[in-house]
Amino acid sequence: MQLTGAQIIIECLKEQRTETLFGYPGGTVLSVYDALRERGDGIRHILTTHEQGAAHAADGYARATGRTGVCLVTSGPGATNLVTGIATAYMDSSPVVAITINVPVGSLGRDSFQEIDIAGITMPVTKHNFIVKDISQLADVIRRAFRVAASGRPGPVLVDIARDVTENVFEFEPAPQSRGAVPEYPGFASGVGRIATAFLHAKRPLIVAGGGCIRSGAGASLSEFAGEFGIPVVDTMMGRGAIAGSSPFSLGMGGEYGTKAAARAMSECDLMVAVGCRFSDRLTGENCEFLGNCKLVHIDIDKAELNKNVRADIALQADADRFFKAILTTLRKRSAGKPVDYTKWMKSLTEAKGSDAYVGSREFAGDTPLTGDIVARVAGDEAGSEAIFVTEVGECQISAVNAISYERPGSLITSGGLGTMGFGLGAAIGAKAGCPERKVINFAGDGSFRMNMAEIMTAVTNGLPVIEIVFDNGILGMVHTMQKDRFGGRYVATELDDSFNYVSIAKSLKARAFDCRDVKELRAALREALKDKDSNVYVIVCHLT
Repeated sequence: MQLTGAQIIIECLKEQRTETLFGYPGGTVLSVYDALRERGDGIRHILTTHEQGAAHAADGYARATGRTGVCLVTSGPGATNLVTGIATAYMDSSPVVAITINVPVGSLGRDSFQEIDIAGITMPVTKHNFIVKDISQLADVIRRAFRVAASGRPGPVLVDIARDVTENVFEFEPAPQSRGAVPEYPGFASGVGRIATAFLHAKRPLIVAGGGCIRSGAGASLSEFAGEFGIPVVDTMMGRGAIAGSSPFSLGMGGEYGTKAAARAMSECDLMVAVGCRFSDRLTGENCEFLGNCKLVHIDIDKAELNKNVRADIALQADADRFFKAILTTLRKRSAGKPVDYTKWMKSLTEAKGSDAYVGSREFAGDTPLTGDIVARVAGDEAGSEAIFVTEVGECQISAVNAISYERPGSLITSGGLGTMGFGLGAAIGAKAGCPERKVINFAGDGSFRMNMAEIMTAVTNGLPVIEIVFDNGILGMVHTMQKDRFGGRYVATELDDSFNYVSIAKSLKARAFDCRDVKELRAALREALKDKDSNVYVIVCHLT
């Protein structure tokens, strides 16, 4: 059938089972929006307040659902406003397809109004990007974009389309969604065998579970393997929830802001098996001296990550879920005659875990003043394990990732790689759009809230009842602390010495809002928000001591 390029875009989105589209219109993209009105049955469009919010929402949608998130914007500043969101998704391996509509082919390269080389700008922060100047290539490119975004190590893909391509007409041939073949990685079986041998010789083994365990759906196989053989597990910030926080084998998060038990395990283990983690400096610190004490095994689906930041004794390219299933079967067979026993090792770490400040239930009196950790703990207890917790970046992020016990994969959404302030609210909106049955709570510092508070209107307008918890302490907390520790307390531009009333601002945006100064007030606000059946958006401002 003969369709315009704009109509082909919509038909391809429907082929890919796109249910939600985040975007912002402009001059060059209007043909696509018109086609969306005409042919977009089954696709919900969510108009964000800013294009960056659309990118973050698509990212949050992808992380919450496991499906590819999609955003659509116009040329020039519309496209450049996506860049931070695209880079955030890239650093955290989140599958997003970003569609931008550029100026007509004849205007490219002439500094035309709102022309920008968005493909060139985003090349370092996309898994792949495409420029479409010929309508005959359009459908194939969009299909390829979705395959690339979701296959292997997921990531964002940009499709930049010239405006006249959306207006031209071409014969469209429908095609079913293609999943592609599951890749076979060389040396997989022999590598698993070598790793099984390493486990058999180890006395103090440790699994480090990264974000790749979440992306591959390896939570169940990881938990089964760790539980059957009694192996402790440390997770990275991006791997929180890969193993249930309540599991006796979970030691919590490792690295710079992690638990004492995790730090001890990483420094004392004689075998470290890191799966789906890239050994970022937040995990290892500025050096990796502790790795000299152990045999290191690194498994990652992306070959480029192997031996990049650390040199592994055994490096294996593999999908995390497939690896855990294979190592479980192999080690069962290998240990049948000589069972492995890590009881003493696990017991010593359990004792260390018991003394960790972030582990174990705590009861707070109603008049207890609020700190970031207390706010996160209370929110986690009130919302329960079925909730999705999202964070901005800063002290609010560190409190949230540590003080809540994440019981299932995908229950924490945070910007771990790029560290993007302003990420959380858009991501929470995307998560709620993708998982309307789950409660979604975003933790925001007052600095982050000032960056993205306008997206409260997006949530209100679209009936997406997210709960925004604002840590109000009048400072850019983490940076303020750095100035204290590294610059002798010479504070510059980190004290928010203003008198803005965030509750009044939230109410003006048609959200329900509360001021909270102690645990009793916080619990009351949370309980009202969590029980609300009318799709109201809540902003809970916590005044920290």
